[in-house]
Amino acid sequence: VGHLGAVPLAATGLGAALYATLLMTCQGVLTAVAPLTAHAVGADDRRSAGGIAGGGLILAALLAMPVIAALAGLPFLLAQMGYAPELVAAIAEFLRIICWGAPAFLGIAVLRFLLVALFRARVVMVVVLVGVPLNAVLNWLLIFGHLGLPAFGIRGSAAATAIVQWLMLGCFAFYLMFRTGQVPVSIGRRVLREIPRILRLGLPIGALRALEIGLFVTTGVFMGVLGADALGAHQLVFNVVGVCFMVPLGLSQAATVRVAFQLGRASPGAARRAAFVALALGALFMLAMTAMLLATPRLLIGLYLDLADPANNSLVALALRLLFVAALFQVFDGVQVIAVGALRGYRDTAAPMLIAAVGYWAIGFAGGVLFAFPLGYGAIGLWSGLAAGLAVVAVSLTLRLQVKARAHIRTAEPVPLAPGTLPA
Repeated sequence: VGHLGAVPLAATGLGAALYATLLMTCQGVLTAVAPLTAHAVGADDRRSAGGIAGGGLILAALLAMPVIAALAGLPFLLAQMGYAPELVAAIAEFLRIICWGAPAFLGIAVLRFLLVALFRARVVMVVVLVGVPLNAVLNWLLIFGHLGLPAFGIRGSAAATAIVQWLMLGCFAFYLMFRTGQVPVSIGRRVLREIPRILRLGLPIGALRALEIGLFVTTGVFMGVLGADALGAHQLVFNVVGVCFMVPLGLSQAATVRVAFQLGRASPGAARRAAFVALALGALFMLAMTAMLLATPRLLIGLYLDLADPANNSLVALALRLLFVAALFQVFDGVQVIAVGALRGYRDTAAPMLIAAVGYWAIGFAGGVLFAFPLGYGAIGLWSGLAAGLAVVAVSLTLRLQVKARAHIRTAEPVPLAPGTLPA
């Protein structure tokens, strides 16, 4: 989309961010499926695991409806904030189509959490490895109108995303129906009792996810006030760091499942090891990403924009400065999400939510707005606030994880596992 110009890039970037914020918040609620099913699998209660997954699918369908309604109303709110009419129209056009992928996105989340709890992460990886290039091909076809198709522009990008999400949901459902009979997933009235369990654990997770993603998206909304170049640079860099973030996010989900599984096996020492091995792996990976962002900023920006086009000069210059700030908080960003995942395995969700509220908003957002507007640092000020907030949250959550892990070890003796009892 970046090849279509600054306004389509800004509109698609902000539209996708708004879409992702609502869905990732709802996915946060559904994330409770992962530790609940992993604990049940660890305790060898497969029927309960299937009931939890069924309750999660019902909840996913219910959550998708208000998401679609909210996306329809967001362009009106942006217009009231003073966004340029052409930008509002483009965002509305994008959201009107991509919103129909929401039910599939949330259904995928539930089935993915179940598969990971069953230690079938390879299936998830294969489906995603097929979905990513398919999404790229569909974008190429539908945005630019290749192979005789009309050029739909940003509408084509939205349609490609929604189509791929439904295809991926079908793949996961097919695998669970025909390739594994380990967990009887059911969607009947008896599984409705699992929904309150999911909500009790999941609502604080969803709130924490909203606080984290909402920080970046709200920053993007304020970027729009600074102009299309500032918003475009923000969305470009946000996308780059978002790709880097996927690896620690995956490690976070692995930490959730491994910690919950080991606690289900009554082995708190192994749970603690799983948590801190994941933290170490995430920190090392994000150190490598820091080096990459510092060493190849123009190369990364060139993946999105034509660097030789003079019309992009101001956007490129601003994106280079934001990438430098982003490099400074990569390790903190990776550590905080993995610590949250490990704490989720301990079913500790309320305290991380409070830590996030203070770190992200009282420090990160408030500080960013202060730097950006009263002190006049603009886009760089907003991102400096993000960096400060992530650092505070990462340190606080790591300390919380250490305390929680030690408490579990003190109150329960580890039970040694017999050889060969761990899943493949």
